[in-house]
Amino acid sequence: MRALILALLVAAGAGSTEGFKARGFLLPDGAVKIDEDRYRLSQPWDETIKFYRKAYPSGKYPRHNLRSQTPIRAVHIDNPSGGEWDGVNIYEANRGEVRLYILPGKEAPDESKKPSGKSP
Repeated sequence: MRALILALLVAAGAGSTEGFKARGFLLPDGAVKIDEDRYRLSQPWDETIKFYRKAYPSGKYPRHNLRSQTPIRAVHIDNPSGGEWDGVNIYEANRGEVRLYILPGKEAPDESKKPSGKSP
């Protein structure tokens, strides 16, 4: 019985960074796409920040608070390695709603749109 409880506790701790990916960036379970690269998160601000501290440690993914004229809390997470996402803005919108915007990375050019070099 003790082993089962321990296994459940370990699984619960491991599940705290589970979710799905968009542009290679981890989103928590319950995130809802509201527009291109924009998501509404189901967790409150404090839980969201804890989730991303664990999923993307600040030593590897620098972050800073975003300044605004309004009293909205916002933070930017930078992706120094580039790839599918350059960074992410997490902010608290009206009524405590937490939203996230993924800043797309430098995508490879689409080979099908390149000119073939042949004259028509």
